Amino acid sequence: MTALHPLLKCLAVNLIAPCILVGMLVLASSEASPEDDPSTWPRGTLPVELLAPDLSFLNEKPAGTRGRILADGGDLVFADGTPARFWGTNLQAYALFHTTPKHIRAHAKRIAALGFNLVRLHHHDSKWVQPNIFGNKAPTTTQLHPPSQRQIDLWISALKAEGVYIWLDLHVGRQMTTLDVITDFHEIAKGEAAADIRGFNYISQTIQQHMLDFQDAYLRHVNTESGLTYAEDPAIVAVQITNENDLTHHFGNALLPDKGVPAHSALYMALAKQFAEQYRLDPEETWRSWEHGSPKIFLNDLEQRFNQKMIAGIRATGFSGLIATTSSWGGMSIAGLPSLTNGSIIDVHSYGTGGDLTADPHHTPGFLDWVAAAHINDMPLSVSEWNVSPFPVEDRFIAPLRMATSAAHQGWDAPMVYGYAQQPLNTVLKPSNWDIAGDPGIIAMMPAAAILYRQGHVRPAAITYALKLGARAFFDRKVTPKTSAALRTIVEQSRLLIELPKTSMLPWLNPKSAEAESTVIADPDMSFLSANASEIIADTGDFRRDFDRGLFTVDTPLSQIAAGHVGGEILRLSDIELAVETPLAAVAVQSMDGAPIQASRRIMISLAARVIPSGDGKLTYQLEPIQGQVRIRANPSLSLRQPGPKASNFSGAHSLEGAVHVIDLAEIGGAQWLVLE
Repeated sequence: MTALHPLLKCLAVNLIAPCILVGMLVLASSEASPEDDPSTWPRGTLPVELLAPDLSFLNEKPAGTRGRILADGGDLVFADGTPARFWGTNLQAYALFHTTPKHIRAHAKRIAALGFNLVRLHHHDSKWVQPNIFGNKAPTTTQLHPPSQRQIDLWISALKAEGVYIWLDLHVGRQMTTLDVITDFHEIAKGEAAADIRGFNYISQTIQQHMLDFQDAYLRHVNTESGLTYAEDPAIVAVQITNENDLTHHFGNALLPDKGVPAHSALYMALAKQFAEQYRLDPEETWRSWEHGSPKIFLNDLEQRFNQKMIAGIRATGFSGLIATTSSWGGMSIAGLPSLTNGSIIDVHSYGTGGDLTADPHHTPGFLDWVAAAHINDMPLSVSEWNVSPFPVEDRFIAPLRMATSAAHQGWDAPMVYGYAQQPLNTVLKPSNWDIAGDPGIIAMMPAAAILYRQGHVRPAAITYALKLGARAFFDRKVTPKTSAALRTIVEQSRLLIELPKTSMLPWLNPKSAEAESTVIADPDMSFLSANASEIIADTGDFRRDFDRGLFTVDTPLSQIAAGHVGGEILRLSDIELAVETPLAAVAVQSMDGAPIQASRRIMISLAARVIPSGDGKLTYQLEPIQGQVRIRANPSLSLRQPGPKASNFSGAHSLEGAVHVIDLAEIGGAQWLVLE
């Protein structure tokens, strides 16, 4: 028999007012079993408005106070020259259009409290979302729908007020229709009333014009809350022209002669022939989009022609912020990177899987390697989508810690987890991979990740390597983390950059040399990890991953973390000692005031273990209790309590042994966040 914890009851009654955090989920009985049997774990309904420790102090309010975000070589800076670093998330689909104004404001506060300062608005135009930016089942996609636009206005204004910046996608899942009047649309639609235009947009003039018209209307729209157009609002940090839409790896094949689109194929083949003749290439090879070599060079050039037209249209609206063209995603090789430089920031998507901690870099790439493989020298890098799947991956709570750590170490500029919510945010969310707002299995470590990354608790890498290949080697073979030992074995040790080659066939490509500040490597097959290594260690010593054991640790003056297979042994870091019995868990101990943990007056402790949906058809989760002890060497005057201004302390779980705070995890009632202050 199960029941709601008092916190959950409080939130269920009052979805807006903050409630004191005692614990997330508990059994009605006080005797929760620590055994590896999920049916014995605490169960409860998790209202999406559950408040985490308040990290909103990290944000300057309102967003845009320091002016536009600019690219300064490989870094992001505010207009006044201050360095900018973004820890972000996504809001997408039904969350955009079905969340009430009251809950929009509440979630904007919660997003800031979790430590986010950037939100990407995504799936605003997708056909499967009703209504979307074009309305409810609109027969055409040529007019913005005022009520839907009003919802976007409300989100932008509420987030901006909380110091959260905005990334706008311009094209995601828009399916153009027969009534949109597209030349030779019947070829794309195959008898349907609407069709995905990805790939075709690169050669169809009428599709391009519709995209230009949309981005012009969208960016010139005056926000009814602020009186500013989206283009002139400094809180709009970036726009992306088109989501997951490239020719070099995914959609070039859609234009081939055997795909039943003769008019589009004729255009494509004529352009390929023209390119081959211009650069004295074999015309019988250049059009073969699935092959490396000259086809990849041609496809980059074809993407560039489209990108320049779209960028000119964006700038014509007055928008002076960052532009991403599309993303490196879905197994793309480095041969698809050149056209991404047409924008001012390189974007990448990467999704991990369960058990990534045990991925052996000698043979197997991890999700962080795919991010690094898109980091072009002298350009900032965003990760507008990252997560782990399929849901519910039992160790998903580790992913935020690893992303934040590597982002700080590598100098990535804007990681964004996908996504905060896809469902309406007016009530409890159904368990889902794309709705972390209601998932205690991943949300528990989001504040820890945010403060580590945004406050720089992990240092930049001491050594930078740049993969530098000649044009032939760069384009002629498929170089990815899967095929390249160098890309797999450098990333968790040192910084990795990709230097693009100079080639006369892409006269618009102006790569910057990385030689002055990096060690150049010319062999993508070279391993940077000894053959008998069982762990990979950062060159600063700040973190390491034991892939044999499946254990990840961070040990710096400000953050000390152990995550993964922590159970059954004593783990010692500089100022903490863990004796945890729970097999798979994470414990993060962090300074919140910038002082080392030993001297800090405010220490946040984040705890996570396995969390699974109950599987009974209800909106419930079951959370594995963490058993064991945490010992922290810190100021002995500090007391243990829950986050929140009115929370009581945990005196029964807390004792002192000299200058060491001893916390009995069995006595904290399932809390996932504690504070020593």
